[in-house]
Amino acid sequence: QTSTINITAVNDAPVITNAGNTIGYTELQAVASAIDAGLTVSDADNLNLASAAVSITNGFLAGDALNFSNQNGISGTYNAATGVLTLSGPATVAQYQAALESVTFSSSSHNPTSFGTDTSRTVSWVVNDGTANSAAQTSTINITAVNDAPVLSNVAVTASYTEQGAATTLSS
Repeated sequence: QTSTINITAVNDAPVITNAGNTIGYTELQAVASAIDAGLTVSDADNLNLASAAVSITNGFLAGDALNFSNQNGISGTYNAATGVLTLSGPATVAQYQAALESVTFSSSSHNPTSFGTDTSRTVSWVVNDGTANSAAQTSTINITAVNDAPVLSNVAVTASYTEQGAATTLSS
């Protein structure tokens, strides 16, 4: 006698582990460091992933950027208004892991800590297998501001004064 067992597969969401790195970033740093080069990505029932989102979920300020260079069929689009980097394109789990490990942070702001009130950023990582999102994992970026010297501009190059005359404004 034989019996038939019909099996219905259930999609398991992909998983990000080993995230949680903390890095430092100094204002207008020439070369941005990878945010979390040690994170790992896995999916128990998929060899490929469809997309990923990297978001500045806490502390986001104007001028902040998440940087990514397209690779292995994965393209990235950063939304400067929301602080979200979207990666898309079918690629292997290993290729998505390498892509996420290469994401860097930078800021074009001369006041990246908002006068010392916003000294860190929380970055969230999520991958998608085409059906389900992973649980979000987070990393931290500690920001160090650099004191910019004050700037004096629009100063008159010359001023005229007549001996024993009334006081003259040197530069209005």
